[in-house]
Amino acid sequence: MIKKILVLEDNMTTSDCIGRILLEIDNRNQIFSYSDLKGAYQCILEKRIDLFIIDIILDTCKPGDSSGLKFVDRIRTIEKYAFTPVIFISSLEDAKLYTYEKLHCYRFVEKPFDTEMLKRIVSECLNFPCSVETRKTLYFRKDGIILAVDREDIVYAESINHIMNIHTTRGDMLKIPYITLKKLIEDVDSIDIIQCSRSTLVNMTFIDNVDIPNQIIRLKEGFGNVEIGIMYKKKLREIFK
Repeated sequence: MIKKILVLEDNMTTSDCIGRILLEIDNRNQIFSYSDLKGAYQCILEKRIDLFIIDIILDTCKPGDSSGLKFVDRIRTIEKYAFTPVIFISSLEDAKLYTYEKLHCYRFVEKPFDTEMLKRIVSECLNFPCSVETRKTLYFRKDGIILAVDREDIVYAESINHIMNIHTTRGDMLKIPYITLKKLIEDVDSIDIIQCSRSTLVNMTFIDNVDIPNQIIRLKEGFGNVEIGIMYKKKLREIFK
């Protein structure tokens, strides 16, 4: 399963090293790297992160800086991140007790770290059962009317002539003009809904069979079929191998 991982690290060499480790574990992982708190805060609100890798000291020019601790202290107040695994990376040994007891971190890794050890720890975190996603309702404006659909009720969506056709479990179809596939992916923010062609998204919950050679995804419960784009065959083969 594809995981979203946020790395908050001010040292670009260390950040790049962590990024390589994450891709070695699974090159499908989505990595969001930040050196500043503002960008990281914006990301956690727009995405649903599965693992945090956080440096405690983000401003080496500021005496006593512990921005990373404050960041995790804040995200723990957000319901969806109350128990999301956190790996702290720092040279501050005296931070261990606080991070374990107060912030419920998974592991504390001291710098300089051993790459194989970090890879092992990250793999353990990513093998945790996926947390249950909270229900989310998407709202669209069309002709002065607000249309709503629950994320879990989207079976698939396809963009045709600049109109997004969203097929739902109710058997109806919402036709929303001028919304791109990229924007819909961002709004849905679910690891279960994936892109299978340049113009189509599909909810993996409703997939019955994936026929890579014939480039067809067959859906459950009579919802029909969707096509697999040529450029997406490799990606889907990896997901459903």
